[in-house]
Amino acid sequence: MTDPDRDREPLRESERTTIITSDGDRGRGGGAIIAVVVILAVLILLFVLFGGSLNKAADEVGVNVNVDTPKVEVPNVDINVPEKIEVDLPDVDTKDEPPANKQ
Repeated sequence: MTDPDRDREPLRESERTTIITSDGDRGRGGGAIIAVVVILAVLILLFVLFGGSLNKAADEVGVNVNVDTPKVEVPNVDINVPEKIEVDLPDVDTKDEPPANKQ
């Protein structure tokens, strides 16, 4: 526990050195480095995609693929479908007038 009646210690001042620069705020160049890396990556990607180097291997190699497929025979199915089908429909009276209400 501390004694509340005790005098506080005086504050000690220490020497301080203040450095003032008048060069202004100089950037570190991080943005420029990132821009250069992105531009190089885009150039390399464009060279690989449009340079034609991806298709050269297939032009030099003769690829001949023959696959034997199994012989599938479809059975002959004779279905006699009549040319004309007769359907008896009931006579329906169609009028443009609404039906009368029956009460």
